[in-house]
Amino acid sequence: MADDDLRMISLYLENRVGLARLLFPMEAKLAMDIAYVDGTSEFPLGIKSMNLGNAQRTSVDLTEAPFKIQEEYLARIKALSRSVELGKRYFPRCSEILNKIMDADDISELACLENDNPDDRLLKKKRYIELQEGIKKAFDEDKEEFDRSAMSSSASACSGVGKA
Repeated sequence: MADDDLRMISLYLENRVGLARLLFPMEAKLAMDIAYVDGTSEFPLGIKSMNLGNAQRTSVDLTEAPFKIQEEYLARIKALSRSVELGKRYFPRCSEILNKIMDADDISELACLENDNPDDRLLKKKRYIELQEGIKKAFDEDKEEFDRSAMSSSASACSGVGKA
């Protein structure tokens, strides 16, 4: 895979997981912990530092650095991908909201209020409220489904107790 492709995938996943951490902090942390995201390097360099007296010199081992960088990037990409997949599996509605936000072109424009007329501000406020309501609704529905499945699995575990 080309380096540019890896960078684009990495950037997308970093942004998606970062957005999930902002919007759904507990759920994102859970998915990230399961996927071992914290065990990966966010910005791998592959640069060795050598201390030569008072001067600090940095050198790159050209035979080792590209492979090390790629391995670290791949480990990060795999962990972030796993985190996204876990989010999709256990929080499908929240993941769908993240998909819509990541694919939307108008999201970045919501934050910019410069040179806006009152009508534009009203439209942006309406869009922002729609996003908030969608996020809350998705979260509540995922939580409700999770609670239902947790209750049904604990009920089936209790009904199996004492039968042998």
